[in-house]
Amino acid sequence: MENKQVENFLNAADELIGCKFLVAEYKIQKLLQALANADEIVSLVGECLEQFNRDREFAKAFIQDGSGEFYCNMPEEEYKIIALVFCTLIDIENKKIDFTDFVKRFFGKDGNAFEEFIDKMIKPFRNLIAEAFGYKKTEVSDLENNEIPESDYINDEEEEDEELSEDAFLRTQKIAVQILSELEYAKTDKNASLAKIICHSIIKTTSLRDSEVTYSLAFALKMCKLKQAKFLVKEMCDILDV
Repeated sequence: MENKQVENFLNAADELIGCKFLVAEYKIQKLLQALANADEIVSLVGECLEQFNRDREFAKAFIQDGSGEFYCNMPEEEYKIIALVFCTLIDIENKKIDFTDFVKRFFGKDGNAFEEFIDKMIKPFRNLIAEAFGYKKTEVSDLENNEIPESDYINDEEEEDEELSEDAFLRTQKIAVQILSELEYAKTDKNASLAKIICHSIIKTTSLRDSEVTYSLAFALKMCKLKQAKFLVKEMCDILDV
């Protein structure tokens, strides 16, 4: 199977898998951009998000045990893995999660923290999407020199994860409908087609009242750089502070 958009995403994932820790956040940004440009992957992720409770699954995956130790326990269900990794990467990109603190806190108790983060989160995410579109699993060799430096970053205070109001959800849904209306008679291109998929996902998932799902889809819509409805997209992003 040949699909340039999927291949671009897989290449971006492989770059993240094989990179040094110091450039990982940049590689995460590239990965999310490649995902946003792959309409079939956006559709797949959207389907996974429809059944996904972000707060509950995050609390189940990133745990502090009775002795005070933190660790990562990824879900077994494939759709939960895709949704959880996607939401986590969006939070890292939007600085809602401090990447250095997150990796050091939940990974690497018995070895390299960044390598464990890649093995537990990025490789499964990459491979599940690859298999969904008929591509092979990655066979990246062991990483080298990915240790997290103790003082290379200044950790900002983690932003408070605020829930959206009922009005914000309803306004977001209304704008998604308006964008679809604007696109109905507009010239169809790759960005417009992708934006339609995302807007349908926003409308379908608004009833979940899940802030993280809505943030994630709005971010994906923003990455479309939709010229036909740029002011409506900006209005949505302003409401959600994306």
